[in-house]
Amino acid sequence: MDLSEKIKKIREDNNLTQDEMAERIYVTRQAISKWERGINYPSLDVIRLICKQFGVSMNYLLEAGEENKSKEYKAVGYKHKGYLALNAFIFCFIAGIVVSFNILAISKNAETYDLVIVNVLLGIASLLALSLLVQSIFPIGRVLVEYNDFGIRIKTLRGVKEVPFEKIIAMNIKSHGDWNSGRLVVSTYEKNYSVYPLRDLNQVKTVLDEVKALNRF
Repeated sequence: MDLSEKIKKIREDNNLTQDEMAERIYVTRQAISKWERGINYPSLDVIRLICKQFGVSMNYLLEAGEENKSKEYKAVGYKHKGYLALNAFIFCFIAGIVVSFNILAISKNAETYDLVIVNVLLGIASLLALSLLVQSIFPIGRVLVEYNDFGIRIKTLRGVKEVPFEKIIAMNIKSHGDWNSGRLVVSTYEKNYSVYPLRDLNQVKTVLDEVKALNRF
């Protein structure tokens, strides 16, 4: 019996409608309906509330036999295409500065030493901008993160990698200010994987954390 069936059984055993159960755990009827149809999961906080309200154990709700787990991957992390335009602009801007500076320096007969120093600094900035531009283009594809009941599948510059939940130590996000977008870092016992550029980072991490928790037994 999977989580959706258990939630429905708890409701029916307590002779509650979906509206009545929703009132008891402070959610909407639509949320109950989606859980019972297996469209999405309740959060861990809500699962704890269900256990408290209806006298069931977390182990009962979260336990899932291997035969009931789904191997079908679902998309959760999508590429933020705005970074392609942003990083392309930054790279072109820095490259324009390099060209303009050298033209001006040559016309002014600037000292070779000063010319080399400034070009080195601008060259480093150009390489960093180029690196971000390449990362925003590759890997090609709209979906960068997928998940099932066993683990996640991520696409990075190193290729496609399937990572089982039991090997994941932590999943951290590195967002750019208030954009709620940026980089997802998946830490495992062997190495770390960086997925960039992702949009809706907080939502991605929340979904992955909850699915990981629901399948930890």
